[in-house]
Amino acid sequence: MATDQPTTTKTARVPAVGKAMSVRVDDGMHDDLTVIMRTGCSASDAVRRALLLLANAYDAAWAEGIYPVGEAPQITNVTLAAYRPDPQQ
Repeated sequence: MATDQPTTTKTARVPAVGKAMSVRVDDGMHDDLTVIMRTGCSASDAVRRALLLLANAYDAAWAEGIYPVGEAPQITNVTLAAYRPDPQQ
């Protein structure tokens, strides 16, 4: 599934708020999007969700001093909450 192949350096600029971004979809990203989009979300929402999850993991690693700020943490597992159906659906 996902591969860690960063294509930017630490000096890359973050796009401005409201600016559109584009990413070339390779075979790995296609497979990853296929998995996430099984939930019914759009490709844009899938990317947003994945980015939020990764950003939270990085931020926690830096805030807890597990990794120095700016170093990409090695994520070895993910904790999942038990499934609880939404009674309003």
